[in-house]
Amino acid sequence: MDITIEAVLPEECISAIISSTSPPDACRCSLLSRIFRSAAGSDLVWERFLPPDYQQIISQSESSVSSLLNVLPKKDIYFHLCRNPILIGNGNTSFAIDKWSGKKCYMLGARELCVIWGHDARYWKWVSSAESPVFAQSRFSEVAHLLHVCWLLIGRRIETNILSPNTRYGAYFVYTLVGDHFNGFDRPVKVSIKFENENEGNATNDAYLLPDTPGGQNGQVPRRREDMWLEVEIGDFFNGQVDRVVDMQLGETRVLNGKSGLVVHGIELRPKE
Repeated sequence: MDITIEAVLPEECISAIISSTSPPDACRCSLLSRIFRSAAGSDLVWERFLPPDYQQIISQSESSVSSLLNVLPKKDIYFHLCRNPILIGNGNTSFAIDKWSGKKCYMLGARELCVIWGHDARYWKWVSSAESPVFAQSRFSEVAHLLHVCWLLIGRRIETNILSPNTRYGAYFVYTLVGDHFNGFDRPVKVSIKFENENEGNATNDAYLLPDTPGGQNGQVPRRREDMWLEVEIGDFFNGQVDRVVDMQLGETRVLNGKSGLVVHGIELRPKE
């Protein structure tokens, strides 16, 4: 007589076993049988896959969003956060999770970045994303539109304790260029990422911002995202168990040619495959 695992183990034990795997494995297990589908969809499993402090992070979002998420099953919370980044804090930072691993993803909106001369209306214009149909839809209320500079420098420092530990992260500059009105980006810009007060990762590389830059260049080339913004990689780093500060920068301060038409959405940090 054949004896199945469902007949030997209670559903709670099956859930405990599945919770030690991964989100993709849990989804595969749900196809095996009715018992496995129930076990794989349980709160016990998906609570394990969510970041340990996800409830604290959700509480920093708008009350309507927080109230909605808190009543959902854990599996639904997981996939909601995969597909729908939520705004937290002052609304200039978004939080999501990587659908394959459950690791944290953050995007720092333009208002959260250090933009040289960003508060000088002669050089930069802060534009309401809702009132700017020429731009790709932004998740933030404002984007930064470059009018004209010769010295371009955009960056941000963050503490790595907000990220998932033991994870390699990539930092990506998210932007677009306005129609035929951009100028000065036929040359690469410089990108760098490093830990503060350490030499690790202290390398400066070339990055191209023009969307039609062919591959094979000696530097990072941009790609079009699903949300229609462009992104180019600033660099990557491994976030271990020790809390550190990582410094990310993008700029062009040597050629000093006139630059215009850049629209800054933000910098996104997400796990690398």
